[in-house]
Amino acid sequence: MDDTQFCIYAVDDDDDDRFLIQKTLETYSDCEVTFFEDGEALIANLVNSPEKNLPTLILLDLDMPRLDGYETLETIRTHSTLRAIPILILSGNRNEEIVRRAYELGANSFMSKPSSIAELDSLFNVTYDYWLKTAHTPRNP
Repeated sequence: MDDTQFCIYAVDDDDDDRFLIQKTLETYSDCEVTFFEDGEALIANLVNSPEKNLPTLILLDLDMPRLDGYETLETIRTHSTLRAIPILILSGNRNEEIVRRAYELGANSFMSKPSSIAELDSLFNVTYDYWLKTAHTPRNP
């Protein structure tokens, strides 16, 4: 039986980061994660998906080829069907200007990429508890 309740899209061009995110999220049986290597692939998927198939949450890296995280965030926030999807920035850079720009473009949260699997697990425990179990979002009433 499929007990998936939450659909998470993770957008990151780094193979190691995707692997660590996959390993961490596979412990949550009610979450399904889909990976995209850049914003262009994510946007193409989102705009071609029926509204009922949109993700519960997007984890977005900023530094990517083709369509970076800023452009991706800006595109999603200007699209009427997509703008309410919670977007959490997961970045290796936490420079004040970068954080400010992400929030100005509509990020719901900005988190630093952890340096270990234990830290990533802790980060996702908090993310899961808040964004998927506590917060009320359009895909998670």
